[in-house]
Amino acid sequence: MSRGMPAFKLLEIAAAGTFGTVCIVKDLDRGTLVALKVLKDTHLNRPRVIARTKDEALMLSQIHHPGIVRVDGLLTIEGRPVIAMDWVRGLSLEAILHPRKQGLPMPIGVEIVRQAALALGAAYHAVPLGGRAPMHIIHRDVKPSNMLLSVDGELKVVDFGIARGEFAGKEAKTLSMVLGARGYLAPERLDGYDDKPSCDIYSLGVVLHELVTGRHAVLSVHRDYHNQALQKHLAAVQIDGLGEPGHALLRSLVADMCCYEEEDRPDHETLARRLGELQDQLGLSRDLSAWATAEVFPQFRDRPRIRPIDHPSYPQLAFLERQARKVQFPAPPDVDQELRLFLKQPGWWEDLHDLEIILVKNPHWSEAPFLERLPSGHRSWWRFWGGPEVDSNEIVAILDVLRHRPSRDVLQRAEQLRRHSDDNIALAAQRLLDRAHLAAR
Repeated sequence: MSRGMPAFKLLEIAAAGTFGTVCIVKDLDRGTLVALKVLKDTHLNRPRVIARTKDEALMLSQIHHPGIVRVDGLLTIEGRPVIAMDWVRGLSLEAILHPRKQGLPMPIGVEIVRQAALALGAAYHAVPLGGRAPMHIIHRDVKPSNMLLSVDGELKVVDFGIARGEFAGKEAKTLSMVLGARGYLAPERLDGYDDKPSCDIYSLGVVLHELVTGRHAVLSVHRDYHNQALQKHLAAVQIDGLGEPGHALLRSLVADMCCYEEEDRPDHETLARRLGELQDQLGLSRDLSAWATAEVFPQFRDRPRIRPIDHPSYPQLAFLERQARKVQFPAPPDVDQELRLFLKQPGWWEDLHDLEIILVKNPHWSEAPFLERLPSGHRSWWRFWGGPEVDSNEIVAILDVLRHRPSRDVLQRAEQLRRHSDDNIALAAQRLLDRAHLAAR
């Protein structure tokens, strides 16, 4: 990204990690949505952390793989480093697992880890533009919260903030520090040994077990206790519909990935191959898209959201919007016109899937196109003096959609319609008002 004066509008504060906060913004001069990773205020006086932030942007901007989030580059806004990257319309595996206490379907968990192995292998072997030697990037913090699954079924490995690698322009000195989530760290990392790709394989093994069982395997850093705990966790793996031969194959693979001796773990390519063989032997599907559409999409659509200005992290992120207040940009292409055309389609409310896709992929949509369709009267003959009458089912559908945009105009219209003569319309309006009142508490 090469512009001198970026201007953004904050749409959502999505996640906060140890070093940075990720937020979704609208690029006002391009009209596109991007994700920004902003270094927390507490680290602005730590040169080593700033250097790692710059290195993360540099290394990821040189990796082009569908399993790794694409980084546009490093911005400097008011003297602060900010990483600009693609926004992944999806959720972390941590969030996806949260309501699924029994884990994910085994085919889904296995395919996720297979794709993650391919992505991490691509990062390790990636050669920078104009370079000759691979960068040998090791993530060092593989865990469910750093793996995203989009609503379309695309897996993305994210957050290379503590990764190590070798590439031109690198600023931070690579140290074998004990960084990362303790429950996913390979035992040798706690001993201060030089990090190797095998430490990411170990973490992936813990993730695989968690994905298919819903339980986190707690393993000891001591060899004997580690092996005992691992065998205990593996013996408890019981997946519905999977016979004993299938259980044996799965347990063997996880055992090898989480092996105490790092040299006995498979490498990226071997792991991906073995996972593929497991899929073939057990007849497991490799398609994530259908499951993501059915399961991730609704969870993403209905995720809790608050206005950025009401978020505890907003004071640290307000600087992102300051330039937007100084510079006027031409209005970018807006989704409202697309919505107006969509709402003119007969019977659009009978299948809301297409509308949901429009709204999820364009979260800056406004309530205006919907309000234009709503009546302001209390009776079903409000359009008697001109214009076609709006179907009551369409009004109910619009009110349900507007529960996600409880603006003052929306609440005023709902207040009028809660006294409508059609009981279904009145009930939908009351649902909208009740949700708005609950959220305001």
